[in-house]
This record gives sequence, C-alpha cells and structure tokens, in this order.
Amino acid sequence: MPASLFLSPSSASALALALALTSALASIFSLVIYPTRALVLRNVKYGESSLITDMYTEQKGHQTFIIHSVRKSKATTSPSILQLMSLVDLVAYHQDHRKIHHIKEVRLEYVYSSIPFDMRKSAVITCLAEVCSRCITTSDPHPELFAFLHDELVQYDRAAYYDRDFMIRFLVGLSFYLGFGIDLAQQELGSGYFDMLNGHFIGIKPTHDYLMTSGDFEVLQDIMTQDPASTSKTPIEIRRRLVDQLIVYYQLHVESLREVQSIKILRELL
Repeated sequence: MPASLFLSPSSASALALALALTSALASIFSLVIYPTRALVLRNVKYGESSLITDMYTEQKGHQTFIIHSVRKSKATTSPSILQLMSLVDLVAYHQDHRKIHHIKEVRLEYVYSSIPFDMRKSAVITCLAEVCSRCITTSDPHPELFAFLHDELVQYDRAAYYDRDFMIRFLVGLSFYLGFGIDLAQQELGSGYFDMLNGHFIGIKPTHDYLMTSGDFEVLQDIMTQDPASTSKTPIEIRRRLVDQLIVYYQLHVESLREVQSIKILRELL
C-alpha cells in the first residue's frame, strides 16, 4: 500500500480541523437574510422566556422560528405582536438544513382594530388559526394563498358589523387553495347529496355517512353568493351544522387535521 495513504496523528488532526472549518464556512455562506410579510399561526412556550412560533410567510411558506426572551418584562419583541393570526413584517434568517430559524426584526404589518375587542370575532380567529396551522404546512411559497389569508383577515377586522357566516366563507375559500375546493355550481337543486369523502355531488346516497344534504348545500350556496354586509338569514342550527360539516370535510382531506379543540367554544357564539 502506498505510504501516501498513511497519515500521522498530527496530519489527521489537521485534516479533521480543515473539514470542520469547511463545514462551518459552508453553513455560514448558506445563511440567507430576507424580508417578508407573515401570518402567525401557532405559539408554543419554550424554556423560561422564549417562544417557538409557526408562521406562514409570503416568501418561504410555512416556517418555524424561535424568539428568545420574548416573555420577559423588558423584552425587545412584545408578545402582543405574536398573537394568533397577527399580520407582521419581519426580517428573518434562513438556512436550508435547519428546521427552526431566527428572526432579526419583527413588527406589526397591520394592527387589528376590532378583532381583539370582539369576543365573537376573536373566537373565530382562534379556531381558524388552529385549522390553518395544521392544514398549511408546506414551505413552498404560495403568494396567492398568502394574499387570500391577508385580505380576508383585514376585511373581517375592518367590517363594522359581525359577519356570522365568515367562518363558512373562509373555509370554503381556503379549500380551493389547498386543492379540494367545493364546486358550488354542481348541484341539481332539490335532489341528491354532496359526497364529502369524494368531493362531488351525487344523486344516490352512498354507503358512508360523510354527506351534506341538498338542503344544506343550497344554504351554503346562498351564503357564498350573498353580500357579507347584509344581515345573515341562516338559522343558527344550520350555521352550526355547516361549520361542523366543513370541519369534517377538511379532516377527510387533510390527514394532519384531527380534532379541532376551539370549535367547541365557537359553536356557542355563532
């Protein structure tokens, strides 16, 4: 065997150091700093004062960040900025091989004027945050989806009235961006069922029970076409049933969405 294949202990140490330095430099040079708008989806307390937060960003899709010392009295980042479904501007660090990233700067992009002070709107937002955090998990950017989320939330906050059917409209609209949108034009009025398992309208009742009756489907059609500013004529029992059915529809098509805990409180306020 050629002598050149043998390394002395000092040479081996030098090689290991060189490899470690190369790896460290590669990590440094792969670091990207980028500005983006983002939507806060979920927060988890970490340690004594830190917070791990999931956000849906306009530039890099779903991302997880750790923010240190945010729960201290003299924190540079106020916890109020990171409330569920807050719309923020941030400057973040990104490295492809990391699952949790750091934030350089964060501030509110839009300040809610009604949602934090209206118990009914806040309950809706809490429920939507739970649904979105489990359904929107891809790190691929989707500007159209971000625009939908941003604009719907701003419009809901700015409205002087309480839109009782907003939850229904939002879930139906979001389903199209997630790939299982409901075709509201497919029903022949007065007959059949909407098959939630297969996502289409059918004339004969199938063997499973994941169904929406033609009567409920007609109400859903009316909700999606009426002006949100008009007084809702949807009976509370049907509104609750439609919300429950839409949650089931999502659960059938999104494996990671299981029980939605916050729906229990929301149902009492619809």
